[in-house]
Amino acid sequence: MFTGLIEDLGRVECLQNRGKAASLMVATALPLEEMAVGDSVAVNGVCLTIVDKGERTLSFDVSPESLRTA
Repeated sequence: MFTGLIEDLGRVECLQNRGKAASLMVATALPLEEMAVGDSVAVNGVCLTIVDKGERTLSFDVSPESLRTA
């Protein structure tokens, strides 16, 4: 359940258009060792699923609907 507490202020590293969708990479200070591909993270109020992890980054696929309403 989303508690409304902000745990980190991330930084957009990359946003790439993929047709009508997009790929988003965010740098974060969150404990990435506690997260796995497939986990959900609230990003600016939108629940996104982790599709890849870097050393200090999380990557997400963003649907056309999420882009349209952002």
